[in-house]
Amino acid sequence: MIDNRRRVVLGISGHRTAHVVDWAAAWLRRGNAVRIVHAYRPIPYAAMDWQLPVDSNHNLIERQLRAAATRLGRRRPDLVIATESTHLPAARALSAAARTADLVLVGAPHCDRSRGVLAGLLDDLDCPAVVLGTGDPATTRSVAALLRGTQGDDAVLQAAFTEAHRARCGLLVLKPWQPPLDGSGRYAETAEQKMLDGILSGWREHYPEIGVTAELRFGETPAELARHVAATDLLVLGLPRPDTDHGYLETVLREVVAGRTRLTMLVPERALTRRELVAAGRLAAEWM
Repeated sequence: MIDNRRRVVLGISGHRTAHVVDWAAAWLRRGNAVRIVHAYRPIPYAAMDWQLPVDSNHNLIERQLRAAATRLGRRRPDLVIATESTHLPAARALSAAARTADLVLVGAPHCDRSRGVLAGLLDDLDCPAVVLGTGDPATTRSVAALLRGTQGDDAVLQAAFTEAHRARCGLLVLKPWQPPLDGSGRYAETAEQKMLDGILSGWREHYPEIGVTAELRFGETPAELARHVAATDLLVLGLPRPDTDHGYLETVLREVVAGRTRLTMLVPERALTRRELVAAGRLAAEWM
């Protein structure tokens, strides 16, 4: 299966590494190729105590990488695991590794620096990123998707349906909307619901085994929508390009991702081609 050959980048930083590795062990699928990446800045020799061995920082990073690979390998011997250490800044290192990956896994930001690293990574990402929550690792039993009413919604739905299919669970789709100012809110809501159902109809045909619930939410922000699904194991939402809506990304990182204890998948927003939509339907048929 395509999923089984998925190339995954797992970023570690030395902060709660065991927690991040355990999340990856609980969530990855058999046969995934995992590349554990750890970025660090070498300590200049002149700044080090003469009694310390040269490049002791590098030795520490290598030990952390080996420990992470060993821990993941013991829990998941069915994975293909490789490690990489680099002198590049963390965001650049992960972005470079992600150019040949299908998915990036990173821990939840815990400080201003880690939030900056995550923002820098997301600015330059072409594949989905999963932010591992602060709660205890667990398998996925529920999936929710937040739409924005843009062309990028197709990519969000593709990811959400794929993950719901993998987890063999239902899918909740939420979409905010604003009624017109001319007082025709009731008719507008009906039309908006029909439009949403029409968008989902093709996906329902591709994934008939998935129970889908679609809801419109009047005037709610992404943070408010996320609070409705706080207990959902996997929340999928779009990742706009920084040159289109950088304020939305900052809001998502500050008000949605930072408060999640479960998984959050951020999918780069782009319109799917017809070939990709057909391929998604073909893949669903192969799974059934």
